[in-house]
Amino acid sequence: MRGGRAALVVVLGIVVLLVAGCGSGGDGASDADVGRATTVSHKFGTTTIEGTPQRVVAASSQWVDALLELGIQPVAYLSAGDSGDDRGLYPWEQGMSTDAVELDRAAMRSAGAALPAEQIAALEPDLILGAWQIADQSMFDRLAALAPTIGPLGDAQVDSWQDQLTVLGRVFGVEDRAAQIVQESNDAVSSLASRLPGLHGRTAVLAQFLVDAQQIVVVADPDDGASAVFESLGLSLPAPLVAEAGATGGRLTLSPERVDALDADLLVMLPNGGTEADLLALPGFAQLPSVEQGGLAVVDYPTVVGFNTPSSSSIAYSLERITPQLEKLGAA
Repeated sequence: MRGGRAALVVVLGIVVLLVAGCGSGGDGASDADVGRATTVSHKFGTTTIEGTPQRVVAASSQWVDALLELGIQPVAYLSAGDSGDDRGLYPWEQGMSTDAVELDRAAMRSAGAALPAEQIAALEPDLILGAWQIADQSMFDRLAALAPTIGPLGDAQVDSWQDQLTVLGRVFGVEDRAAQIVQESNDAVSSLASRLPGLHGRTAVLAQFLVDAQQIVVVADPDDGASAVFESLGLSLPAPLVAEAGATGGRLTLSPERVDALDADLLVMLPNGGTEADLLALPGFAQLPSVEQGGLAVVDYPTVVGFNTPSSSSIAYSLERITPQLEKLGAA
């Protein structure tokens, strides 16, 4: 199995090596930019970008990942805060230039999670990329007054990372490279699914246990980013969870007494504020099918983010961390 995990890392790691030289922040528009314009449709309408942007502000981790995978350096980014490293970066984002500026999360908290428009304006961007952080039309309009702005690409809670790469490929004139990254990442996941046929038809759940609050939060949305990753491996959400979540936005908040709701073959779980011992101390947890069958993966926060708001590079990172459990469940 150790050899299988190494092969997976090598194959999935290919996509993050595609970071050669189309970085933002160059000397200005080239001759090829003259008269070139790209129009992008998104949740708040359409945005037209003239030429090739040189100063990009990325206000979501998925957009950060897509830029870095294409070799494009943003001038500013929305960091992971305390959940990342000393620059607020996730482990798969280490290609970020040291010149890039972190957006002010403290200002966002004081403004009710709104993006720090004044700080962004001072950066003189020529493209702003956002997702759920652009919460409404008024926030979008405020940012769009500063620079061409692309909001969430659709109505789903999490944009398709493939769609984001495709959009950036058009904007920066690197469509072939974007398509190559998508294809190689999809092929790598398909290869893993083919190697582990026993995953097909099994169930998977992504959840966290908030130790201080004594609450279990379960992702129960078939359209969530994590669900899409698991589905590509032949896994699905347990039907009772989906039915129970109903119109709650695909998230269930449960008391520890509802450990039974975590009934799945694969359980990827974050003990938020605690350890695996806190999970096993919950009545009934040790008797869950995932625990008894070797399908429990106790993970850290970046791994959860890598699944929940996926990109090509974050999927590679997060899948590598649950490969032992996948192999246990999926070996023919």
